[in-house]
Amino acid sequence: MLVATSVLCSGTAMAADRVSGARAIRLHQGRSKGVKALIRKLADRYAGIARLYAVARQWYHHVRKLWYFASDVRSACRHMRWSEGGRARYWACSAELLFQYHKLEKGLCMPGEPRFFGYDPAIATLDLLVQWRARDYPREDPVYLGALEALWAYRQRLERTPPPRGEILLRRLDAELEGAPASQDASRTPVPVLPAISGNASGMFHELMLARRSVRDFDTRPVDPAAVARAVAVAQWSPSACNRQPARVHAYSQRTQIDALLALQNGNRGFGQTVASLLVLTAETSGFFDASERNEPYVDGGLFAMALILALQAEGIASCCLNWCVAPAEDQRAHALGGIADSERIVMFIAIGHAATQALVPRSPRRALQTVYVCH
Repeated sequence: MLVATSVLCSGTAMAADRVSGARAIRLHQGRSKGVKALIRKLADRYAGIARLYAVARQWYHHVRKLWYFASDVRSACRHMRWSEGGRARYWACSAELLFQYHKLEKGLCMPGEPRFFGYDPAIATLDLLVQWRARDYPREDPVYLGALEALWAYRQRLERTPPPRGEILLRRLDAELEGAPASQDASRTPVPVLPAISGNASGMFHELMLARRSVRDFDTRPVDPAAVARAVAVAQWSPSACNRQPARVHAYSQRTQIDALLALQNGNRGFGQTVASLLVLTAETSGFFDASERNEPYVDGGLFAMALILALQAEGIASCCLNWCVAPAEDQRAHALGGIADSERIVMFIAIGHAATQALVPRSPRRALQTVYVCH
């Protein structure tokens, strides 16, 4: 069963606010350009002002970079933490539950002579299930059912490798599993490795990779939301740290929403007006236990993004990844305009649609293989 990665399809609500927000952004950008033009004009005329401007500009960029880091620290301290209070948020609680019971799943797959393992993660999983029910989170949730499935398999393993002085563990496992839905054979963990795909799988994948190019010219045909949902479901199988699956996809199809968000991104000039739908890929940072995992939102998000754009290509949907390298203020505006929670780290925008009939793409030669593939 797939663990749900949310596809949040925003409607027309708050459209007027988003339009006014986009206008305010354009007005601010226009004023900034005017001030810069005036300073450059004065610098061209007066040498002293030119020197002062050069020094001030250098220090401004140093301070700005420090502010970027400070903003990241603030975000990590607010959201990347697992605590009693933090577990009141579904994403934090579900991520910690995945983190703990995935240890049991991995232990059941290890090679070598079977031996006892997993006391601490088993107890942690049992504790988190109690908290899950206390907070009235849905018991049909795939994360909750996955935890029970892992505990069933772990309990069966303990028949072969009983724990030393494990009365408390066994008693708690039996109490939790009593009356719980038994894991069916079709979904029991762990499962055998799938056999190698027969046929020309390598050639087909190579063709898919070559077909997936960054398209910057879309026609007017709308994108089928069902096709996007299928692509997201495929991308859910991309790997993530401890299987916590932090990726989320926000989908926008209203012109006003798309334009307001693209106004904050500097890589769509010249074709943004042709974008049929816009996806904003985020990573839920409350799924990570502290700032030592600060890079994981981008690692897991990048893995998800690659799977997503390939799955979109397989559905006949063209795409163009748009970088998200903005100042904290623009990032906050995007969260507000897109209805995106503050705890979600924006990884990238993805413009999608159907390529225009006469669309062209850069040939984009690749680096020499020996500069990329280094054997030691």
